[in-house]
Amino acid sequence: MNPLQRAAIVRKATYLGAILVLFTLSMIWRGAIPVPLSGSSGPFRWAANHTIQSQARNLEVWELDPQEGEAEITGSALRLTLTGSRGLAVTALWLSAIDKQKRNDFHEFEQRVMMVTKLQPNFITPWIFQSWNIAYNVSVEMHGSGDMYFYIVRGIQLLAEGERHNKRSPDIRYQIAFYYQNKFGVSDQVETLRCLFDLSCIPPSQRNPKQFEDPATGKIDVAKFQEFCEKHPHLVRRLRGEDLRYTDKRAKEKLRRGTPKEVIDFLKANWEVPSRYRPNYLKELTDDLAETENQFPALPPQFNEGPDEANPTSGTADDRAPGLGYFTGYKAARAWFSYSLLLLPPALKDAQGVPVPGPTPAPGTFGHDPTKHRVPRLPMMVIFRQGAPRAQSYQAEMEQKEGWFDEEGWQIDDPGDQPSKWWFPDNADRPTQPRNVVVGTGRAWSLEEWRKAAEMWERHGRDYGLVFAQGRRETLENRRGDPGSVPNDPTSEQLADPVLRERYLAKVALENYGSSRSVTNFPYFLAAAQAEAKPLTVKARKTLWKAEQARKISNPPLAIRLYKEGLGLWKQVLVENRDFHRPERSDRTEEETAEYELAYLRLLVQDDERVRKRANEQVHAAQAVVPFLTLPFQTEALAPGQVAVADPLWATANREEIKWYVVENVADADFSSPLVGSLAPDRIAWVSETMKESVRSKQGVSRKPQQPASGPGDPGGPMGRPVPPGGPPNGPPPIPGQ
Repeated sequence: MNPLQRAAIVRKATYLGAILVLFTLSMIWRGAIPVPLSGSSGPFRWAANHTIQSQARNLEVWELDPQEGEAEITGSALRLTLTGSRGLAVTALWLSAIDKQKRNDFHEFEQRVMMVTKLQPNFITPWIFQSWNIAYNVSVEMHGSGDMYFYIVRGIQLLAEGERHNKRSPDIRYQIAFYYQNKFGVSDQVETLRCLFDLSCIPPSQRNPKQFEDPATGKIDVAKFQEFCEKHPHLVRRLRGEDLRYTDKRAKEKLRRGTPKEVIDFLKANWEVPSRYRPNYLKELTDDLAETENQFPALPPQFNEGPDEANPTSGTADDRAPGLGYFTGYKAARAWFSYSLLLLPPALKDAQGVPVPGPTPAPGTFGHDPTKHRVPRLPMMVIFRQGAPRAQSYQAEMEQKEGWFDEEGWQIDDPGDQPSKWWFPDNADRPTQPRNVVVGTGRAWSLEEWRKAAEMWERHGRDYGLVFAQGRRETLENRRGDPGSVPNDPTSEQLADPVLRERYLAKVALENYGSSRSVTNFPYFLAAAQAEAKPLTVKARKTLWKAEQARKISNPPLAIRLYKEGLGLWKQVLVENRDFHRPERSDRTEEETAEYELAYLRLLVQDDERVRKRANEQVHAAQAVVPFLTLPFQTEALAPGQVAVADPLWATANREEIKWYVVENVADADFSSPLVGSLAPDRIAWVSETMKESVRSKQGVSRKPQQPASGPGDPGGPMGRPVPPGGPPNGPPPIPGQ
């Protein structure tokens, strides 16, 4: 072998060795091959902590791991093409998107948003911010409710796509849930948005407007329309409006589709609403579920920890869908809230496996594995965890607000309406009365949802140590011992000592129990769900709701009777549910009680002759002390042509005040509120005077301020002076002018 050949072989061997060394080093640097001697200290340990895999684990960024997110080939190719100029491109696109939004060029704006997210798919902030921007800022710029709904859908779908690229982000999952809960719960035009959400969930064959009317004659197919109403009573009731005779401002904001023709027109106008179903090759909607990424509502995949939660395979054919029941934005939110909990560190538990309340454990302690678990940015962990039961409570409250209480259902046609407004008359040509078509029967809507809410709140309390069993506090105090001898932030070596570990957990539990319950308002939510899940509470709510409907249609006698009955039932509810009446750190029940009673008292003051008669009796009794008093209300009918002479002593304001004095203090009359003249079981007034005044102020009920008595001869004090709790309910009335 000549020297040239020998040199060539050496050179090739050197190149091959260099290639192998560099390849091995690259694999070690990537983390595919463990760093030698990584367990020792020094440069080897430093190198092991700075491999790509180690840094990816620390920074929680994995682009190609299918467990972390879906790979997106187009975006990856685009990022490689830009080499080192991706930051400049993202900045330019972001500024351009903001400019397009200001110019209301929403199509171009959306395209730039998609490009921004493709260039940085594992950076969750653009997904969250831009989805919120579309769902909130862009949607409110739309004049039509359909356009508003479309952009809310696009915002949620964008964030759902971000979740598919970042499967280890609890923040994205939580935000999706919040969008559903907020936009379809309390946002503007919520009635319309809920109707459109219902259409998204109904199979196209059931809501196809063509099936309800004859194209030749234009006549409605009553049988098919009735079947539609029976399958989707919530949607139909919301479209119809509770009663067409309502005249208040809120009623005017409702959809109020007064005839079947108007309902069918609504279905026509929103036929192409984004939905869960796929089109065929002719682009006609079918009843087959679309692919997961193309469905709306966008739902999380099925997971073992949430067998009852909605997923892309769940059926939503009608309001009695198996497993889900009536599917709403709240139940979509509940599914995402539950799904987000899978990524959180487990709750702290003592040696017996009993959960204890406490802070988020440090990585590597108490089962917190940083390779599996993530800590959300916002809100704080204890609030983050209660999203699912809170959404279920909202669902139950919605059923009540919309009039769904028990198995009675809803009668579509009211005989008091005009015959032209009847949907199902006895005779289409000459209607004399409506047929008794009742939908939504056979299911206790709000009762079932409240029972589910109570179950979820009770489980939430057990899972996170928010409910102490009897004797639990004493056990923890004995286990903790002297709190000063337990470190606030023990090291891993200290936690390895089982005795110190148990003492530390006991100390943490006692310190965090009260704060965790108060910051989340857990005691009220639990007590409310448990009380509302009882038939008596449902009956009381239903009676008071019917009283409110009677008031709205200007039927005072019926409203007064129902309020009287409902307040009696509500009083029983408060007696039987002490924690509901006075829960920790909440006055919501007390406020509701004040609202119910004030509505009843206002009706009595405005429309009840018995109150005026009793006011005269009260003044007549006071005439023995003040002889110059005259009766405030005329007792004899005026002769024809006779004009009542104004009494300067009893001006309009004084007559109103004497009526208020009667309804607020007289307890033995047949019209008296069940709460007047009695105290709650804890010997405190049912509602504090501060709360009463707050509710009066909110409802615009003007009353004269309280003043001290003018002297020992003052039989009653100034007008409107509140009687102390437990004071005599039938004392002398206030004297006008004092």
